[in-house]
Amino acid sequence: MRRSLAWISALILMLTAVPAWAASASKEPTLKIGVIDTARIMRESKAAKSAAATFQKELEAKRAILTAKDKELRLLDTELKNPDSKLTADARKNKTDKLAQEVKEFKRMQTDLDEELKKRDSELTRKLIDEIRQVIRTLVKNENFTLILEKGSIVHADDAINITDKVIKLYDSQKK
Repeated sequence: MRRSLAWISALILMLTAVPAWAASASKEPTLKIGVIDTARIMRESKAAKSAAATFQKELEAKRAILTAKDKELRLLDTELKNPDSKLTADARKNKTDKLAQEVKEFKRMQTDLDEELKKRDSELTRKLIDEIRQVIRTLVKNENFTLILEKGSIVHADDAINITDKVIKLYDSQKK
């Protein structure tokens, strides 16, 4: 009888310990993983599209300046190559020197423009990425994500954990 009583006591103890153990185990944080496609966010979000449009306008304005300068140089070159032109030797030399100087200036202008546009593109990209990171931090906090991965740096992920659309919607809603 003592044996039976010991077995019953042990069984009762185990039955009461299991729910307590299960309750403590459920208090541990659950792993919640999300995957984002930053390149898609940079293509499809309203803020990114707006930044791209602004950059494109700046680019076109700068290219218009270069195109006008190029046209001016071509006219001067054509004038110098024209055998019918009635330029004196001094006038021809002055125009040739002027053309050489203008070509140097044009190349310098083109290089400066390329550097300026690269810098501007880099600034806009950095700004967008910082804003997207802030949106992701908000999403992580609100939805208790444990880990967010970039789609480009993983081999495979189920589409069920892809939160790119959520990030785009939240980002667009914050930029209104």
